[in-house]
Amino acid sequence: MPTSCPPYNRCDTHATGWLNGGHPTVADGQVSRQVCFHWVSSCCQWSTNIKVRNCGSYYVYFLSGTPGGICDLRYCGTN
Repeated sequence: MPTSCPPYNRCDTHATGWLNGGHPTVADGQVSRQVCFHWVSSCCQWSTNIKVRNCGSYYVYFLSGTPGGICDLRYCGTN
């Protein structure tokens, strides 16, 4: 998941979700992070909290639904 604001209209959606706060280290264990959804001129028009764990060579994301059930929001899994 990107850790900086990507352009909107990426990842086949209008409002692109990105991880605000960076990825944890293995030693951090499971942490809470904010996911922001970029819409037009606001990098964080909507947001939600998720859990993230660093498993060494990959991350595990415990995702919830998008804020307000808005269909045009999507978590982005790539930079």
